[in-house]
Amino acid sequence: MVSVLLDWQGLGSRWEPTRLTRRLPLLAGLLLLSLFTTLPFLSRSGMVLLLLGAGLLWLSWSVLEPPGPMGSMGHRLLIFLAIVIVATGFSPVPQEALPGLLKLVLYLGVWSLAARLLTRHRTWWNPILAGLLAGGLAEAVVALRQLQGGAIALATWSDEASILLGTERLYGSLGNPNLLGGYLVPIIPLAIGAALHWRSWPSRLFAAVTAGLAGLALALTYSRGAWLGLGAGLACFVLLWGWFALPRLQGRRQAIFCGLLVGALVAAVAMAGGLEPLRVRLLSGLAGRGDSSINFRINVWMAAWQMLRDYIWTGIGPGQDAFNRIYPLYQQPMFNALSAYSMPLELAVELGLAGLLAGIAIFWHGLQKGLGQLKGTVATEGGWPSISVVAAVVGLGAHGLVDTIFLRPEVQLIWWLCIAFLATQQQPHRSHVKA
Repeated sequence: MVSVLLDWQGLGSRWEPTRLTRRLPLLAGLLLLSLFTTLPFLSRSGMVLLLLGAGLLWLSWSVLEPPGPMGSMGHRLLIFLAIVIVATGFSPVPQEALPGLLKLVLYLGVWSLAARLLTRHRTWWNPILAGLLAGGLAEAVVALRQLQGGAIALATWSDEASILLGTERLYGSLGNPNLLGGYLVPIIPLAIGAALHWRSWPSRLFAAVTAGLAGLALALTYSRGAWLGLGAGLACFVLLWGWFALPRLQGRRQAIFCGLLVGALVAAVAMAGGLEPLRVRLLSGLAGRGDSSINFRINVWMAAWQMLRDYIWTGIGPGQDAFNRIYPLYQQPMFNALSAYSMPLELAVELGLAGLLAGIAIFWHGLQKGLGQLKGTVATEGGWPSISVVAAVVGLGAHGLVDTIFLRPEVQLIWWLCIAFLATQQQPHRSHVKA
C-alpha cells in the first residue's frame, strides 16, 4: 500500500538535470534557514507562504530524484496522517476539523523537506541551527526589554487572589508568557549543545549568550510548565552527557565539567530563593486546587475526559476549531478553554486512542533513533548535536504534559525539525532515501 502511494517519487529522474534541479538542496537549506530564523516574528500569512514553499519544494525534489527506502519514522508518520484523515472524516464537525488536517499536512511538508535535506547534506544542520538560535536570541532580547518598558495588562498576573498580582510576565513578540516559555524550552539545550560542539570561539560565544539570555527570559515568564520542560530537558542533557561523553573526558576536563554543573545548580537555586516571585510561583505548584491556574486546568481536563469517553475511537477531529465547537457542550460553568491543556489528552480527544498511541510512538521512536545516533557519533564528535536534540524533544514533551503549546506553529515546527534530525543520518554514499 505504501509503495502505491509513493510510486510517483522519481518520475522525473529520467529528465536531464538542469542548473535549477542541481540547486534544490541549496534552495531547501535557504528556505528552512529563513523559516527558523524568523519563526517568532513571522505573520500568519508569511508563515503560510513559507510552509507552502517548503511543501512544494519537497514535492519537486521528490519527483526529480529516484525513490528509495522510506525509513521507520516515515512509516510511523504515514500511519499518524492516516489516523488524522479518518478522524477528520468521522468528526462530528468535519468542516471545523479540515483546517486542522491541512495544518498538519503543512507541518509534515517541513518535516519531509528537512529530513530529505539532512539525509543528503548533513552539514546543513549547523546553519539551520544557527538561524534558529539567532531567532531565539532576538526573541529573548525583545522579551527582556519589556522589563524596562513595562508589560501590557494581558501579560500581568490576573489572579486577584494571588500575592503575585501585578507581577510582569515576559511574553516577547509571541503575546503569551506560556507560549514564549514553550518556544524557549528547546532553544536552551540546543544552544548549550552548539556551544560545546562548534569549533570557533565566536560561534561558541554566540551559542552561550543565546542559552543564557533565553534561560533568563524563560525564568521570567513565570510559566511553571516551561520550567518543568526546561528542567526535564536539562536533566536529560546532563544524563546523556554523563552516560556517553563524561567517561571519555580526561582528569581536569572532568573536574571543569563537574564544577560548571554545580555552579549552574547553585545559581538556579539562588535565583529561585532570592527572587520572591519565582519562589512563590514554584511553591504554588504544590497548592493543588488552591492555585487558580491548576484548578482551571483540572476542570478543563475533567471536561476533556468526558469528551474522550464519548469519542474514544475516532475523536472529535484535529485542530483547535473542532475543539472549540465541541468543548462548550462539556465545559463546566466559568471554565472556558481553547484546548485541553495537555498534549496527550489533546491527541486522544482529537484523534481517539489510536491517535494518542501513534503520537507516543513517534515520540518514543525519535528518542530511540537519537540514542542510536549517539552510539555512532560520540567517539568522533562528542555526540553534542544528538544529545541536545534529544534533550530538546524531552523538554517539549514534558511541557506538553501540562499545556497545549503544540497548537502554535512556533513550537510545533521546532518539534518537527528535531524529529527530522533524529530520524535521519548522513548517507555514506549517493543512494537515495525518501523523506
